[in-house]
Amino acid sequence: MDIVSLAKKYQDEIIAVRRHLHENPEISQQEFNTVKFICSKLTEYGIDYVEVEKGGVLGFIGGSNDDKTVMLRADMDALPVEENRCNLKQPKSCVSKIPGISHACGHDSHVAMLLAAGKILKENEKEVNGRIILFFERAEEAGGNILYLLRYLYENKVRIDGCFGMHVKGSIDAGKLSIEKDGINAGGFGFEVTIKGRGGHGSAPSRANSPIDCFVALYNALSIIPTKYIAANEACSFSLGKVVSGSKRNIIPSELEFAGSMRFFKHDIGVKAKQEFLRLLDSISKAYQCEYEVTKSVGPTLPLVNNSQCTDIARESALKVVESDCVISAPPEMGSESFSAAQRIYPGVYAFLGIKDEALGIGAANHSPEFDIDESVLYIGTALEVQYALDFLNSSEKIEFTGYNGSPDDLYREICYKVD
Repeated sequence: MDIVSLAKKYQDEIIAVRRHLHENPEISQQEFNTVKFICSKLTEYGIDYVEVEKGGVLGFIGGSNDDKTVMLRADMDALPVEENRCNLKQPKSCVSKIPGISHACGHDSHVAMLLAAGKILKENEKEVNGRIILFFERAEEAGGNILYLLRYLYENKVRIDGCFGMHVKGSIDAGKLSIEKDGINAGGFGFEVTIKGRGGHGSAPSRANSPIDCFVALYNALSIIPTKYIAANEACSFSLGKVVSGSKRNIIPSELEFAGSMRFFKHDIGVKAKQEFLRLLDSISKAYQCEYEVTKSVGPTLPLVNNSQCTDIARESALKVVESDCVISAPPEMGSESFSAAQRIYPGVYAFLGIKDEALGIGAANHSPEFDIDESVLYIGTALEVQYALDFLNSSEKIEFTGYNGSPDDLYREICYKVD
């Protein structure tokens, strides 16, 4: 099977699917039409599938539950980002038709690449030495809906021997692939907190108790957690994305809300950072005679860790798809990824496909209004998914991996992620 030629054959279809999804984006938890579209394509391709409520769609190609199985994943949700009709240099090839919502992270291309991979694999099913599961995930940006898919696999005793995920990346040149060992994306601890003081008139601060005073002290303490409480050789970041309080310059507010996150490459570092966060929140609030409420807490979630042997297989697969100088090394980044949960349960690898082309004005960061994709290289992602699936299934190497000892629900409770 000439996989690259087959992927190129369907390049126009990959781009057409990507553009349809790009023009009709749906945010996390609301991907109803996207799911219908995926199911319609799987039906068109003759691929058996099941729709998992809230989770997404699972497609099944070849084999049975007794056969070696590899899972290929794509996420499908968009972001609440108003898209700029231009990228960094010129008008985009297509833009969202939905105000305030856009595929500013490339999930539209992920679905398009995986659907094409599924089509190729189904058409060549006789060459599939095992079974392949297509894993279309809802609400990746929300972080928790992958649990419904993992729960379905667990409860139905669906065999998974390995998994593969991929993301387009605006900081890597178009057509190049980054496939690294060990931790490549961070775990996260997200928080939303309300500090409660006592409001009053700005002319008489002694009669009030401003939560802003408490917050200033708290922020100064929290911001040095990565340097004071985490070892110098361990990565940890702290940032705030929201601070809201007050209405007028001469009114001391009674409440202040703040929200942010911490990121790390080792789960135990995340546990330590969260412990210090809660300790400082409690002690400083008491010192300023304020009360507090943690209105939302997520994590610490899991870092995304690539299995060493799966990474080796993926890099060999990549060398069959692109020239050797297009398989590159890229440093780990502090972004988080829900697929980390799947890779805690199954041995797997997560790759990045470069989509940057400065001459075309493509290279804006993921999640930005100017984010754009060099569509001409998407066939490479499809080819890599097909090649990895076949290579993994054909490999006789025993994968060394210690899976999670418990159910997906146990795992999510352990990482303090609340999902129904």
